[in-house]
Amino acid sequence: MGLLTQDQPVPSSVVSEDSATQLSFIQKVYSLFLLGLVTATMGAVLTISNRDFAVAVLSHYWIGLIVYFGVFFACMALRKTPGINIVVLLGFTFVSGIFLSPALMVAAMRTGGSFDVVYQAAGITGSIFIGLTAFTFISKKDFSFLGGVVTVGLFAVIGIMLVNLFVQSSAASLAIAWISSVLFSLFILYDTSRIMRTHESDEYVSGALSLYLDFINLFLAILRILSSRRN
Repeated sequence: MGLLTQDQPVPSSVVSEDSATQLSFIQKVYSLFLLGLVTATMGAVLTISNRDFAVAVLSHYWIGLIVYFGVFFACMALRKTPGINIVVLLGFTFVSGIFLSPALMVAAMRTGGSFDVVYQAAGITGSIFIGLTAFTFISKKDFSFLGGVVTVGLFAVIGIMLVNLFVQSSAASLAIAWISSVLFSLFILYDTSRIMRTHESDEYVSGALSLYLDFINLFLAILRILSSRRN
């Protein structure tokens, strides 16, 4: 998400570099993004397939949360350190996959114990991501004007989620999922357009991280929608 990194154009951004540097940057960003999805999947599969590990994760949730945010902030702090930045990024995506596993298991249980709904949500998310990414690159449109919209939208969703923790309304949860699906679709447009204008050529890790978070949050929203419709 763009809120996590530089949001204003910088003179030394990738867009000011030659075409070879721009192409190299894009290749690194999307290669790491895809690799991050692979390691997240590995983390989720490890947790789901190992009952003892899953129980340990759920039993020590707060410790896990500290580890999650610790790796995340390490990823941000070391994003320009060659070699280490990639290791920390993949470490974060692996840990995030572990944290995704409870949501995947709940969705499966709501739909009869099958993980088909997870595969469908992943397919829909991937299709949306590819479509929005292709549109951004082909149109070459600057979506930086969405910055204010996605910022307000994100804080609004967080606020509603906090309230719903006490209300526990299934209707509100579904509404949050629909709003989040639109919000993170806009984030994909925004971040895809933004990273070339606000990142230097050595900030490919933060670019990949932003896109990864957009994808995962969109996936979770779509998963919630699909599982609620079949419940």
